[in-house]
Amino acid sequence: MSAHALAAPLRTAYSSGAGLRSGSVTSRRPTRACRVVRAGAATAGKAPLVKVCGVTTAEDATQATKAGANFIGMILWPKSKRSISLEVATTVAAAAKAGGAIPVGVFVDESAEEIIAACDLVGIDHAQLHGDGARAALKGLPSRIKAIYVVNATAEGKIVTRLPRDEEELAAQRKVKLEGKDGWRAAIDWVNGARCTIDWLLVDGEVAGSGEAYDWSNLRVPMGCYRKGWILAGGLSPENVRDAIDTAHPAAVDVASGVTKEGGVAKDPSKVDAFIANVAATAGTKAKPM
Repeated sequence: MSAHALAAPLRTAYSSGAGLRSGSVTSRRPTRACRVVRAGAATAGKAPLVKVCGVTTAEDATQATKAGANFIGMILWPKSKRSISLEVATTVAAAAKAGGAIPVGVFVDESAEEIIAACDLVGIDHAQLHGDGARAALKGLPSRIKAIYVVNATAEGKIVTRLPRDEEELAAQRKVKLEGKDGWRAAIDWVNGARCTIDWLLVDGEVAGSGEAYDWSNLRVPMGCYRKGWILAGGLSPENVRDAIDTAHPAAVDVASGVTKEGGVAKDPSKVDAFIANVAATAGTKAKPM
């Protein structure tokens, strides 16, 4: 069973190979007004967290968690060659949890209802919103589902995907409304209103899963749009991840194609081990001045 078997049919076209297209509607829109800084020093001295994505078996999940992975990503969009059914995802999620990692469902064009149903069936509470449809579903997701919101960057490192609203801006608006004479009503409206905030911001290349890197040195990562941090993805491998971290200093890194066997689906344990070891080796590095 797939997430789409629970509701509407597919709407987003899939590019050949393992790539997940960001969608034709927002992939070239300018970012919304948010505080923007050069990728910076939030995690200086501490190794980033690691997300191993596109995991298709419980065995690969177990190996990755033993190596030190913090998140295990499962593609639940059926047009990816790394997609898995909800039944298989349940076993992968269980293996991730058993190893102390957080399982994440990756969605592309599913509705909020489809995402909620899939997460509940698989037993996960983290959803990666990868395409236009899934990003649009953010407003319909309950806060119990942690949102990893994906934006895409060009080869030059320019983010070209529309961003969710600024967390600090929302907090300021809420404060003003709560201080008014109808503050009690504002509090109710806030809780019952559409969701606008995310937990993680993931910056990927224009075609995710393609294994193509982009210019990390030019990244200007929006601040205030997320609660926990930002994740660097796109063309990472055991060979380049240390340079990527030294350049961009993300809170977490995401790898998929860079740690697969020939064929691009099953994970290569030696590559997973090397990738995570190289990430761990960046602990204590100093951020470059912004």
